[in-house]
Parts: sequence; structure tokens; C-alpha cells
Amino acid sequence: MMFAKSKLAAVIGVAFSALSIQVQAAPIVNPQAGVVVGYWHNWCDGAGYKGGVAPCVDLAEVHPMYNVVNVSFMKVFDTADGRIPTFKLDPTIGLSEAEFTAQIAELNQQGRSVLLALGGADAHVEMQAGDEDAFAAEIIRLTDLYGFDGLDIDLEQAAITAADNQTVIPAALRMVKDHYRNEGKNFLITMAPEFPYLTQNGHYVPYLRGLEGYYDWVNPQFYNQGGDGLWIDGIGWIAQNNDNLKEEFIYYISDSLINGTRGYYKIPHDKLVFGIPTNNDAAATGFVSQPQALFNAFDALKAQSQPLRGVMTWSVNWDMGRSASGQHYNEAFVKTYGPYIHSQELPPIIPEDGKPFFTGLTDTRVKHNSNFDPLLGVEAHDAEDGDLTSKISVEGYVDTGRLGLYPLTYSVIDSDDNLTEQVRTIEVYSEKPVFEGVQAVTVKQYSDFDPLAGVSAYDAEDGDLTSNIVVDGIVDTQKVGKYALTYQVTDSANQTTRINRAVTVVAENGECEVDNLWSATQVYTGGEQVTHGDKIWQASWWTRGEEPGTTGEWGVWKVKGDSECDNQQPPVTGPIEPTITVSGVSAQYIINDGAIAFDVNVQTNTEILVHVKLYNSEGLTYSYFSDIVDNQSKMIPVESYNVVAGSYQLHVYGTVKESNELVSEQQFVVQLVESNSEYPEYVPGRNYLAGDIVSFEGGLYQCKPWPYSGWCSNAAYAPGGNYWQDAWAKL
Repeated sequence: MMFAKSKLAAVIGVAFSALSIQVQAAPIVNPQAGVVVGYWHNWCDGAGYKGGVAPCVDLAEVHPMYNVVNVSFMKVFDTADGRIPTFKLDPTIGLSEAEFTAQIAELNQQGRSVLLALGGADAHVEMQAGDEDAFAAEIIRLTDLYGFDGLDIDLEQAAITAADNQTVIPAALRMVKDHYRNEGKNFLITMAPEFPYLTQNGHYVPYLRGLEGYYDWVNPQFYNQGGDGLWIDGIGWIAQNNDNLKEEFIYYISDSLINGTRGYYKIPHDKLVFGIPTNNDAAATGFVSQPQALFNAFDALKAQSQPLRGVMTWSVNWDMGRSASGQHYNEAFVKTYGPYIHSQELPPIIPEDGKPFFTGLTDTRVKHNSNFDPLLGVEAHDAEDGDLTSKISVEGYVDTGRLGLYPLTYSVIDSDDNLTEQVRTIEVYSEKPVFEGVQAVTVKQYSDFDPLAGVSAYDAEDGDLTSNIVVDGIVDTQKVGKYALTYQVTDSANQTTRINRAVTVVAENGECEVDNLWSATQVYTGGEQVTHGDKIWQASWWTRGEEPGTTGEWGVWKVKGDSECDNQQPPVTGPIEPTITVSGVSAQYIINDGAIAFDVNVQTNTEILVHVKLYNSEGLTYSYFSDIVDNQSKMIPVESYNVVAGSYQLHVYGTVKESNELVSEQQFVVQLVESNSEYPEYVPGRNYLAGDIVSFEGGLYQCKPWPYSGWCSNAAYAPGGNYWQDAWAKL
């Protein structure tokens, strides 16, 4: 280590000498309590997911409740310059280097930290072993030059695992942290991983392990991940983009991380900062439309003596941006979350000396009409008296026959008459009923149409509710046109589900007369409308040959409404029958240190939310993952921890978006075996199938799924050869 430090000093000295940089030692500012972290764009006028605009702004304009500002980004701007990332101030922002540095100093004087963010979605960061010293030297050079207070690792996509990044970056940052520790300063180290990479074997774990004792906090990105989430017994799958379960997602994913449970790597509660987008323009998914959901989840974590460190957002620019309609966002994010975070008391609740204390008193949810025991899992203890669980008294009631929130007050008194009281909240909830068979449909003129044919409703608690369906609207099959029906059903918990259905009546002969069908050879000017498919389209500017529906959100054609014709094609008598095709499932998978991880290849013919579930013969769920597959082939991961050898069932099924129609389930039996089991030696030329496991020179290899499995029998792709990775996966 002493050699590494002296080598680093030499590298830094050379770098400074070559650039003739004069720097003054500046204090490094650390936030003392809760943090509100906002990323700052080193560019101008970013385009939003909903068509809005994020302006370029001075650092001095950033709202003061952002007490941590991450400057984005440090990266490799040109690979011809080498592998070491750096930072270049974008001149379009209108700040000189001196002004930028002065603004960082101004934020520091206000007690606010400014970090340099490494990476970004498009960053080409690919360092190799031996780059540690040069990378550390560049971080220190930029820190001393501009006055940064630390570095945030914001690697995404391929950059996370590229080359030797997972070892080089932590090693370099340890050098930097030690460098400033020798000066009596704490160089802040943070990370912004996408949360699926934080599982026990996730791609960000090497950074967490490599920086254990060095990193200050982690602000995961809980946005842009769509159907990713976690399984909670009693609730089911909670997806990151499920707005109806936003509070549950925030609480349970945080609880999983801060306790290292449910398959996630542990991050202490005082080092976890919850990352969410500023608004719907800032990210594709993840926006918290009801801030109270976050407040409730944070309060629940605080009640269990595990308060989070704060919130992070992408980005301060979007907080100051405007929507596609020109409406300004007016810094709504920081004005909403800033006062809440900065008013929190973060130190954990520690029982007073001599007073009894509770364990197990966390807020919880119970199903409608279920049995609830308020003392289940709750204990009370005292340093002198020991176990006082039998002395607990509870005030309040929970009516599981009625939905709502119920506060319960728990109290216990020790032999010295010391009283401890604590409140928990119980939520009585019910699943809402769901429909099946309510898809858009096309029928012929003069035919009979029954709006309830093939339609059913089901409720998790009440069962079949088909007889309770109410339909609002009329379909006149005597007249060609489009009709809208509304279906609704109410369960015993007085929860109502409504769904709309489009019914199109077309001419008996299947033909439709229109005089404005789109033509590939005709010239259209801005404002002209055409019919194409089942839509009416309007041109935004001059165009010819660009087919409506293929020009994208920003293209020339915009949808203006539905057409009563379908491009003069024969009428569709019903919806496409959704299908799921599954391949790549092996007969056996290897358990490594109690964990398994493999992919399932899924092909759909329409947009389907696909669910992959692994459970044992007793029905205990070991893995649950869902993802949207839209008429394509997609690899869906299966990961599980604390598994043992045995026979398991793999279920793959799906639900069609909008209609919630269930796609038939496919089941597979797979064997999970220990890595030290006996496997046959690899034999060149033998006919191997996907999933087959062989032994070769002391290692185990598994034949990859189709289309790679065809190469496993080819001696040119044998384990140990030049191309084995194209056919085999080493276990």
C-alpha cells in the first residue's frame, strides 16, 4: 500500500507539472444530515420523454434545498485521447472555467456539496488493470482544479462490467479517499446504480464490496426499469412502474436493501438515498405522482428505526424545465421533497436506559376479511426484566371487514414502572376485480352482437363476479361506425373496476368507402389529413413516401383520431390470439453458493406482460420476475438465493396489456444440483443439448440455450478451445 501511494504521488506530480496547474487546497464540504441530491446537466436543452425541454442553468441557479449537486458527466469524450475519463465544461452553457469554479465555491460556502458524476447512459468508460494510478490522478486533478467535493459512480449498461472497471474504479477511489484523508478531508464517494443491479450477485456488488468502508451513500435509480420489482408474500409482484402500489414498492425495496433481504445486497439505512425522477419528462417510468406515497414509506422505515438518508433526482434541470405544452415545472420536486427531508431527524431510535423496548412493530398490510393477530411477531424486552412480551397491551382495533388504515398503540411497563409506548399502522386492503375477454372487436353490419359473450370478471377474494358485470353503452350493428362500451364490476369491499371497450361495425362485405387513403406517391403538405390503417393522420409539414405509423413520435405524421375503415382490408372478426413461446429451458441448473441464475427465452406475437415464476414442490416461491415483451424475442432472468438441490417447477405465463387477459401458462420441471455433483467428462463430437453439463479440466460447463446449443457438439467450440464461450457457459 505504501508503494501504491508513493507511485500515485509521482503520477500526480507529473500530471500537474505537465499542465502547469496552480491549485490551492480547498475544504471538502460534507452534508451533515439528510441529503437532497440533484444531477446538473453539463449541456443545454435536453429533450424529455414527454416532449418537454430541460434548460441549461448556472450552478448558482440551483435551488438551495438541493444540498448535494452532481455535475454530469466525467467520461471519455474521445477514445483517441485514451481510456482515462475526464471532465470538460460545455461552452454552450455560457460559463467560463473561472465562473464555474467560483459557483462551486459559492455552493460550498452555503454548506452544499458538489460532486463529479462519472459515466451516464452514453458513457464509454472501459478501463484496464494498471489504469488505477492514472485514473486516481485525474480525479484529484479535477477535484483540486474545480473544487469538487467527491465523485458519484453513475455507470450504466455495458460500462458497468466493461473491461476491468469493477476493480480499477474502486481501487482508484480508495487511493483518492486516502489521499484526502491524509489532508484531514473526507472525499465523498457515492453511487447511482439502477436497482436491479443491486441483487446479491448484481453487477454493482463489486463496487460496493470494493468500496466497503469508503463509500458515503448509494442513491439507486428507481426509474426506467419498467416491470422490474420484487415479490412480497401477501401482495404479489410489485413492479417499479406500478403506480397503484408505489408506496409499497418504495417501502419494500428499501426494506430489502437496508436489511439485505429478498435477494438484495445490504446497504445500511443511513447510506441509502432513494432516487426518483423529477417529473414524467425526466424518465420513462418511476415518477411518484403522489408524494404522500414516499412520505408514508419513509415514515414507516423511520418507525422501525431505519430512516433513509434522503432522496436523489434526475435532475435539477428538469425541475426547472417545462412540458411539451410550455408549462413550467417550477421546481415542484425540490419544493415538495426538500422540506420533508430537511426536517427529518436521521439518528436511529435508541431505547432510553432502563426503559423496555419493542421489536417487530412495523406497519403492515392485511387482506380484507382475513384474520389479524396484533401480537403476532411482536416482542418486548427490558435490560433488567428480560422478556416482557406477555405484558404488552394494545389499544385500538382493526376491522378487517372494512378497508382503511388503523392505528394501534402498544405499551409495556417494566418492574421499575418505566412505560414505553409505540404506534403502528395496519392497512386493510383488497385486490380489485379484474376482467377477461374485454378486447377491442370488429363485427359485420347486421350481425348479432352480445357485449357479454366471452367476458368474465374475477376477484381474488370474492371469486367469480361475472354475473355482477354492468355494461354501459350501445352498439348499433345496423349502422357502420365505432362504438364505445364501458364495463364495470364491484366487489364485496366496494371496489369498482371499469374498463373501456371499442367495438367497430364494418360493412357486410368488409369494404369501406373513403376518399383520402394515404398514397406513397402523393405529396402532402402541413395540415392535410389521410386515412391509413384504422387511424386518421395529419401531416405536420411537406412529405411524400413516409408511411403514417412509421415516422415515430417526432415524425411528420400525427394521429388525429380513429377511422371508421381499416385501409379497405377485410374486417377483423376478433382480436389476435396472444401467444407465448418459451425456449432455452435446460433440464438442470447448477447451484453456486446457494444461488442460481439463468435466462429464459420468451417470444410473443403481441404486447404481453410475461411472468416467469420458479417454485418447489411445496409451492414455495423462489423467484418471480416480469417484463413486457412486445412481439419479439426476449431473455428474462431467473435468479434465486438460499436454494437447495431438488426438483423445481418453472412457470411462464402472461397478461395482455389493457385487457388483463391471461395467456395460457407453460410449465417446465428443472433440476437444481450442487456445483460439486458428478458430471461426465466432455467428449468431442458428442450430441449435446441445451442445458447439458460436462466436466472439463476441473471445471463445469453448461451448453447454452438455442441458438448457441447447436455448436456444443462441434469440436471447434469445445471447452478450453478458442471459441468455447460461443457455445458453453462456465459454471
